[in-house]
Amino acid sequence: MVETTRDIPAMPQIWVKIREMTQHLNISAAAIANEILKDQGMTSRILKAANSATYAGYNQRITTVTNAIVLLGFNEVRNIVVGLAVYNMLEKLKHNKRFKFKEFWMHSLATAVAARMIAELVQYKNTEEAFVAGLLHDVGKLVISQLMPKQYDEVLLLTENGESDIVAEDNIFHVDHQVIGQWLAERWHLPEVLVYACSMHHRLELDNRQKSRFRIVDIVSVANDMAHLIFCSNKNERKQDAQKCQNKALSLLTISKDNWSRIIRNLADNVRKEIEEYNLSETDFENLLTTFDDDELEEYQTEKLYQEMNHELNERVRELSTLNDFSSALLEVENQDQIQNLLLESIYRGIAFNRVLLFSPDKKGDLVAVAGFGAEVNKLIGTAKLDKKKGGVIVQSFTEKKATNVLNAASHLFADMVSQQELNILRCASFACVPLAANDRSLGIIVVDNHISSDPVQDQRLSTVVTFCNQASLVLKRLI
Repeated sequence: MVETTRDIPAMPQIWVKIREMTQHLNISAAAIANEILKDQGMTSRILKAANSATYAGYNQRITTVTNAIVLLGFNEVRNIVVGLAVYNMLEKLKHNKRFKFKEFWMHSLATAVAARMIAELVQYKNTEEAFVAGLLHDVGKLVISQLMPKQYDEVLLLTENGESDIVAEDNIFHVDHQVIGQWLAERWHLPEVLVYACSMHHRLELDNRQKSRFRIVDIVSVANDMAHLIFCSNKNERKQDAQKCQNKALSLLTISKDNWSRIIRNLADNVRKEIEEYNLSETDFENLLTTFDDDELEEYQTEKLYQEMNHELNERVRELSTLNDFSSALLEVENQDQIQNLLLESIYRGIAFNRVLLFSPDKKGDLVAVAGFGAEVNKLIGTAKLDKKKGGVIVQSFTEKKATNVLNAASHLFADMVSQQELNILRCASFACVPLAANDRSLGIIVVDNHISSDPVQDQRLSTVVTFCNQASLVLKRLI
């Protein structure tokens, strides 16, 4: 395989140029626009993205590339450029006659569209990034099939006999297309997030309930499953795969049955809007497409509703069990520090947040991180400090003794509430805070978040945290 590396196509110059330009802090949007205007397809894509529903809050239509770049930001522009650049480069590869190019690119585009729809739903930071990650997730499969066509014919024969792509590739090459995809993405200097999508989208080391460390991996994985569904003609197989996909979407991304069905219903229409831009045939797409009838979706929804109710019931049982153990353990504690540590550990293990922190006031009244469990807490304990003069939602919640749930600090609903110092410390746009008080005095404030998965804190989970804190407050009143 190493001998074929000289045949790996080089990245188009427009990507190389844009990547270099956007790495300079003093580069202007106009300079980048001049480079993009040299490519008609790239120009169209940039303008389309700037005028998409994601940026619908902007009060006028964007008609110049310079204004589009200002609105989108350099990171988003880089993602758009790399997506089209790689597609334009690889679309010309057709050395293997057995390889089904139409099906490959239709699936890749459907995955990209589904990833963007999911990203919008779960408020992922960059929807175009999700689109490009979906478009390029199988790049390793395409490139290796073209560079080593005879060997890949053996892979295709195995898959035609029912073997999965991953197993077949491993049998022939001793690596799969994810490994090849990672190597290619790194060789082409693609953004790190695209490397993750190319190398981990099958989540081989994880089960369907275990979230990846990188949220883009889970988004692309679910999108990949959805794309397979709309092209699956076997109804029984589609039913089984749909149930698995719904379970994965709920567990990894907290996507409800209604939202899952809404994406599936609208996925084909949204793919049609992209087909022309990627030089694909709408006729070919319609021939490959499977139509979900209402009865079929209703059947999935009914089964999924039962599964969701069962999942939620199990979660509530676990929380109540932990709360019961916590209440019993409180009877044995002797001081405030023991109560606080018991409280933090119970919340962390019982409700399964990625991180739980306790901030307590110092002599000046500033809030200092004094204890916690979970991701990166050791870096914050004793060093992270919230200046009360700079304010913010955590400081306000502590002062007013009121719980607050920040679903997305970047949205207009919360942008004015959350201070920059809070974002700098937490590095997470979604979090909740619950004051810990006794005898009408604020002793500290509990901050919970899903720092790794980036999932917002559900209101029901926040209510459980409040219950834990209220139990602790009753005991603290007796000790203080």
